[in-house]
Amino acid sequence: MKHLAIIGPGIFILFLCFFTYALAGKVGPIVIGGASAGGFLLYLKTGYKYRFDTSKVIVAYLLTVIFFIIHVYEEYIFGFEHIASQLSGEEVSQKSLLTIAAFFGPVMWITGAILIIKQWALGYYFLAFFFVAMTVAELTHFIFPFILYGGWRYTAGVTTAALPLIPAWYGLIVTLKETKRIRDEKKSN
Repeated sequence: MKHLAIIGPGIFILFLCFFTYALAGKVGPIVIGGASAGGFLLYLKTGYKYRFDTSKVIVAYLLTVIFFIIHVYEEYIFGFEHIASQLSGEEVSQKSLLTIAAFFGPVMWITGAILIIKQWALGYYFLAFFFVAMTVAELTHFIFPFILYGGWRYTAGVTTAALPLIPAWYGLIVTLKETKRIRDEKKSN
């Protein structure tokens, strides 16, 4: 069954890249696809090899989901689709952005929570993917003004982009500590 623990996330990454490209152009696979691939690398070093008690991170994960939804609301209110359009060089509609970030994202992350609680392989992948997305990809909001305008100014989503970082960093630290603990126990046996 170990091969399914690799194939499942791999198929999901490909689907996610095609799905986000169809809705948001090249910016989707770059940001979201990049985070999902980074999550896959983290997954290979953590939950894929070392299955730890996910009850230690599920609250941090769910708090991150809550803060992500708050963040997406700011993106919606202040027109993040315009930023995404400028970054991609293609028109990204509000409908497409909301389909990805306000519908598909929360459904995916809540489904991930169920898989995490069940301690299924895909759940460990979602955990790693979400923590990478929230600790790395969300930081891109802070560089968008420099890319688009050559200096700092408000862009949609920047005010709340740091909110998911707090519980995500905590969850990531717990994940890494638990992985190290299990790895060290296996070495000593």
